[in-house]
Amino acid sequence: MRSAHWRHRRFRGGGAVAFALILALGYGASGAAAAGPPLIGTTWASAVSSDSAKVSAQIDPNGFNTTYHFDYITEAAYQANGGTFAGALRSPAASEATLGLNPLPVSRNLAGLAAATTYRYRAVAKNSDPAGSQNGPTRTFTTQPSGVAAGTCSNAPVRAQQFSSYLADCRAYEMVSPVQKNGGQVDPPKGIADGGVLQAASGGRAITYGSTASFGSGQGAPGASQYIATRTASGWATENITAPIAYNSEDGGVPYELFSGDLARALMLNGSHCVGGINGCAVENPPLPGTEAPTGYQDYYLRDNSSGGFEALLGVADVADLDIGPADFDLRFAGASPDLKHVVISTCAALSAGATEIPQGSGCDPSRQNLYEWASGAGLTLLNGGVPGAALAAQSGAVSADGSRVYWRDTASGDLYLHDGAGNHLLATAAVFQAASADGATAFYTKAGSLHSYDATTYTPSSPLASGVVGVLGASISGDTVYFQDAGGLRRWHNATTTQVAPNQASPPANAADAGNYPPATGTARVSSDGTKLLFVSSASLSGYDNASLVTGNPVSQVFLYDATAPALTCVSCNPTNGRPLGPSTVPGAVPNGSAPGSTNSYKPRVLSADGQRVFFDSLDALVLTDTNFNPSTGAGIADAYQWQAQGEGTCSRPRGCIALISSGRSTGGALFVDASADGTDAFFITDDSLVSADPGSLDLYDARAGGGFLVPSPPIPCEGDACQVVPPEPIDPTLTTLLAGRGNPPARYQRLNRQKKTKRCRAGTVKRKGRCVKERRRGGRR
Repeated sequence: MRSAHWRHRRFRGGGAVAFALILALGYGASGAAAAGPPLIGTTWASAVSSDSAKVSAQIDPNGFNTTYHFDYITEAAYQANGGTFAGALRSPAASEATLGLNPLPVSRNLAGLAAATTYRYRAVAKNSDPAGSQNGPTRTFTTQPSGVAAGTCSNAPVRAQQFSSYLADCRAYEMVSPVQKNGGQVDPPKGIADGGVLQAASGGRAITYGSTASFGSGQGAPGASQYIATRTASGWATENITAPIAYNSEDGGVPYELFSGDLARALMLNGSHCVGGINGCAVENPPLPGTEAPTGYQDYYLRDNSSGGFEALLGVADVADLDIGPADFDLRFAGASPDLKHVVISTCAALSAGATEIPQGSGCDPSRQNLYEWASGAGLTLLNGGVPGAALAAQSGAVSADGSRVYWRDTASGDLYLHDGAGNHLLATAAVFQAASADGATAFYTKAGSLHSYDATTYTPSSPLASGVVGVLGASISGDTVYFQDAGGLRRWHNATTTQVAPNQASPPANAADAGNYPPATGTARVSSDGTKLLFVSSASLSGYDNASLVTGNPVSQVFLYDATAPALTCVSCNPTNGRPLGPSTVPGAVPNGSAPGSTNSYKPRVLSADGQRVFFDSLDALVLTDTNFNPSTGAGIADAYQWQAQGEGTCSRPRGCIALISSGRSTGGALFVDASADGTDAFFITDDSLVSADPGSLDLYDARAGGGFLVPSPPIPCEGDACQVVPPEPIDPTLTTLLAGRGNPPARYQRLNRQKKTKRCRAGTVKRKGRCVKERRRGGRR
């Protein structure tokens, strides 16, 4: 059962907010303009535990002294009664509560409820008006389960670790970052010079992260060190992969820009022109050993994380004929294929034949960029055909998986192009690239509010698929499906057929999908690989859930999952009790590495599993009983990492899916979801909570791993009485050499001679005297 403190904390500040809402509805502080029956506005529930709940309503007495009560009944009984409150319980039970003349929010605490049960409730108010009592709107809440099921987990021996018993899917906490961090911590996204790279391997069992502290065996510490943690049989092992370079990280994030999906490769900038400045001198770092990087020129290195070796994208031969010196040469990352085997870079310099360089001062015009595609063993290929002023169409999604197709745009005209083995092809004038299939054969773009597709095999654009498009959320990897928001709602286009995912909200007006969901390269929306699932964020009440914040009274965002196979729309972050939220729920979009223009902003953490059955999100609401952290001064919630999973996935058996904590829900500093493996087995998050016994504190990276955990050593058995005395050291057996001082035993040959001397016998008629045999003497001189 939750404490009274827990039940109370969800309503701090709610009264003033509700009163302000009443005023907004036109109710005066001293009563309505004309007397009449009481007016009942919004009704809501909160602080729902396994056996109690708080129900509230906005009531205007409308000029007369008013009394009220709440009716409540189980949903099963309500349906059995034919949808009536016959036989319902009341609060207060035997009397009416008095409101008076002023419009105020009223609340009652309901106790003695059954666990995991849905209840119907309503407010009933009456005054002296002849119209009699008035019934408010009927709403429901569902009590929490009474406890946490023990389950039958194969990793039971390690689940004795702190808090792990609250996790679904037999998850257990594993501390990924090391205990010894040289007094530092794991820095969250945008925590290092407005940047940082945190990225998990698609298969799990590995993740990269950054820290302003240097620990391990790093070769340098350029303001931010980069690490790769790998899971072993006994724990997580950390490797410091920081290179020996100086780096200006004022607003440019960290040297490492991006990792491949399996963390096999990493892209790193070789440094800034001047440490502490932007231009005016060459890059001070010498080329890394074993590379052909030109001295002083800005460049990128590709690291092979299995061997630790580096390869320079720009070689000495590439700059041999340049008129631009190292101090005036700029190079920028534009985009790459997911495996980093094909990288697109941008510079105004002419690095190959056919490229055009527009002079400006001692360098070239930075607004007239050229695009080059780099591939290992193939070098640089000019993409924009010698017409400077080009930009990659998007930092992610514009380069096909094999690098054979690249979409780019003319920055002056806005015209959109495709580059492939046959050259450059115009898609459309003044168009905006949105998404493409994995092989680049199908692309989607918008032009003047119309959505089009493009067939790269025939170089043919389609007629408009839709008009009035506000934004595109994403597409399937095959290119047969695309999701978009238009003036009417959120829609799905699949093989020439358009269906509605969710309508826009009429009052107050709101689009079904928040603007942060798009464009596909950076927005929060995710589309499953087969296009049947769409994950998005919305502040509209799409499922009927009352998403008005208990703290502010304003609608807050929730996370929704659309399944086209059903079809069905599920609010995966809505409070399962149906109580009002303490705060919003969100998923991260692409996280930029730095705030400088052109910063790398291309990796979106995995918040939707590959099969679309698991969703990971952050929430300021308390969605389960074990989430008990909150801000006592404001009553607002503190962020925690959560998962939702569909029925039949993991340990979930509920028809509408199951919500469970990933973080502990107890840290005053909260937690932040970072990334997950493709199947959702590994769920990584950052917290200052110590979730395993070895963690002494600080901000650390954890993995809530399904079926995971490492054996915890058994605590020593406490001693009692004489058993607590210190055990003396084991005595040394006495020998000739331990008892006597001196030269020790003689050599073996002397020992043998001594034995022979001791055992020699005298002949008959002789005796041994003083060690010698002499003739025996008899008395009287006789023998």
